[in-house]
Amino acid sequence: MRPADLPRVLTPAIADVCGVSRARVRTEIGRGRWRQLARGVVLTRPDAPSRTDWALAGLAIVGSHGALSGGDAVRLAGMGSPSPPGDDVLVVTTRGGSRRAGQVWIRKVAAPLPTRVTAADDPMLPLVRVVSLTLAVVDTAVLYGRTRPVRALVTTAIQRELCSVEELTAQLRRAPRRNSAALRRALADALAGARSVAEADAAELLRTGGVPAFELNVPIVHAGRVIAVSDVLWRELRAILEIDSRNYHLSEAQWKATMARHNRLTSAGYAVTHFPPSAIRDRGFGWAAEVDDWLRARALELGRRSSRDRGLVAG
Repeated sequence: MRPADLPRVLTPAIADVCGVSRARVRTEIGRGRWRQLARGVVLTRPDAPSRTDWALAGLAIVGSHGALSGGDAVRLAGMGSPSPPGDDVLVVTTRGGSRRAGQVWIRKVAAPLPTRVTAADDPMLPLVRVVSLTLAVVDTAVLYGRTRPVRALVTTAIQRELCSVEELTAQLRRAPRRNSAALRRALADALAGARSVAEADAAELLRTGGVPAFELNVPIVHAGRVIAVSDVLWRELRAILEIDSRNYHLSEAQWKATMARHNRLTSAGYAVTHFPPSAIRDRGFGWAAEVDDWLRARALELGRRSSRDRGLVAG
């Protein structure tokens, strides 16, 4: 076969099927037309191996006992950031030890290892073994180790109902504890009701900024029916904070729906304030202080002492 007709990543088994002898492999490598990626794994091109090439090489090394995980597995599900959490491709296996092969990190995990095989027409990695999405999310979060990308990953998985909080928490118990703090915080936020990165950021700032206790994503019932689901609620003050993304209000219909929702809440006796995610992200504790001032004013409006002074607890 001509080099252009050969798979980019060649293993002994594939070489036999393609009629490529070991002598030819040695010759092509010796002439610089092919590259050896690992023992028995060859790149049949002179160019630098891509991330996909390394993923296929790692899977060839571990065989049927392993599968792709980490950021590359998450991206196959349409999640994660364009930039992977590290230069190395993560492959997990139930056999052998943890080791590195070029730009592949092979990590030993305990059996059983739930996997699936990608579709034959997958544009990135067709017909390869991939770990369960729950494990892929946990592995990717641990590799990131940073709050914002981990929150984005976890909330996206939960919002799309690809993983549940309970499944991720159970998988976390089997994960390495090192670099898992951001994932633990993200899961704690999700358990408390946060369903977006902005909500999780807001909750953390409000808690650490000393703002009175609150509830997340609470259905508001008035006259026997649910009129809205609040983002952040101070029940005793009948105060609601809404986090409004600009992306959500691109159409006039969406803008009108938000206004109608606001009017229903105010008609039911709630004070409502709105902030974009950028205010939370850019102003940090200054934003939390503004919310606290708004709650103090609300407490005075209702003829109560300052919510901070009273140590108000929602519920």
